Amino acid sequence: MSFNAPLFLFVFLPVFLLFYLLAGRRLRNGWLLIASLIFYLWAAPLYFPLLVLFLLVNFRLARLAGQKATRPKAARRAFWLGIAFNIGTLALFKVIVRYWAVLLAGFDLPAAVPLYLQQYLTFPLGLSFLTFQAAASLADAYRGHGERVERFFPYALYLLLFPKLIAGPIMRYRETAGQIADRAVTAQGMADGIRRFIIGLAKKTLIADMLRPLTDYGVFALSVPNLPAGSAWLVLLAYTLQIYYDFSGYTDMAIGLGRMAGFSFPENFNYPYITRSLSEFWRRWHITLSAWFREYVFYPLERRRHGRGGMRQPFNILIVFVLTGLWHGVTPNFILWGGLHGTAIALEAGRFGKSLRRLPAALQHVYALLVIMIGWVFFRSSTPAYALGFFKSMLGLAEANILPFSILPPLEAPLMLALIAGVIFSLPVIPWLEKQWGRLAPAHPLLVLTGGIVRDIALLGLFAVSVFVLSAAAYQPYIYGKF
Repeated sequence: MSFNAPLFLFVFLPVFLLFYLLAGRRLRNGWLLIASLIFYLWAAPLYFPLLVLFLLVNFRLARLAGQKATRPKAARRAFWLGIAFNIGTLALFKVIVRYWAVLLAGFDLPAAVPLYLQQYLTFPLGLSFLTFQAAASLADAYRGHGERVERFFPYALYLLLFPKLIAGPIMRYRETAGQIADRAVTAQGMADGIRRFIIGLAKKTLIADMLRPLTDYGVFALSVPNLPAGSAWLVLLAYTLQIYYDFSGYTDMAIGLGRMAGFSFPENFNYPYITRSLSEFWRRWHITLSAWFREYVFYPLERRRHGRGGMRQPFNILIVFVLTGLWHGVTPNFILWGGLHGTAIALEAGRFGKSLRRLPAALQHVYALLVIMIGWVFFRSSTPAYALGFFKSMLGLAEANILPFSILPPLEAPLMLALIAGVIFSLPVIPWLEKQWGRLAPAHPLLVLTGGIVRDIALLGLFAVSVFVLSAAAYQPYIYGKF
């Protein structure tokens, strides 16, 4: 079950909100945890026992890790055991799900086993995000940062909140515990949450999913991407927009659901494609992931460096981004993608960065977008050889013996509109309009009130169009739902 599934939109969400509002302050958390468990059980019943085990182990270890003052040896042991358990669980599934056929190649197994694995062995829903949140709670408990993990119920709710379960944003226990204990559910918060949810649904349905025929069908199923240069650049532009609107659309929906329930989730995107450098890109893209790596990997490496026991800063940056690539998947392409970003940021921290900042802003944008889009080729391609072939197509060096219309859909009005809207709204157009509109408020309050009504009517229309498109198309899962 996903946020863009009709079952969620028209059954789960209305029922959840109805009982959530009726439950009152005392019973809301209980109903929220029950709803989160139902959500996961419905979406991934095969892995539900793993989720329960994951929760119990992490709660026990986080509680022990927080007893550093009174039981230092036990706390240290619990901390390292918890880190090993979480990272090991994540790595194990990353390897098994992708390489199970290779791992079982030497065993004489019944023919039904590979067929069963092929059908049912998938990456557990939200595991990458759950492991990082659990690891953060362990680290914070051990270091004494924020509220200690003492009671099972708030910790379980922290990990399993269904709005952020699939693909974040990644939150810390210290950010969530206070909101779990006390938060206000207001009409204003409910209205703001609904508006944000609709915007996210439209991003996913009307832009990301509309661009999917250009990226996911035909082109990336080829053994060699021998496309004409223009077609290759068109596909790459479509994927650059698709992954942004798919992921930021999910985040908008998650933040909107959180607001409906009285929570304030951190922002995860801030118009990343207006960046002038890769360093700035990672302050705008998947903000909670980069913040996690910065706090729990980069800063410890840097403290070790300043203590004269570690490596130079460029190597620390590269380590962080190779690990970021591995977090997405244990494949050469994700390592190359992370290595590309890490190398660019390491260079920007030195003389290259000083020279870059002297260039006109337009050239800085071109540099940043070119590196980002090169990275997306590695990210989306199945192998390094395929990525190399795609680069050759982009440069016009491929044989291009496939006619574009044999693997690409015709550029009809919906697809063109999605491309145009994707480019326009990747720029901070909405904040600029809101700023201009806000200047009218003191002098024209009636106009502003009318504008608010018009905005809400437009959002309802956007919701109706999104639902219509959903009903007419096949279900499209979130790209980051598999990470």
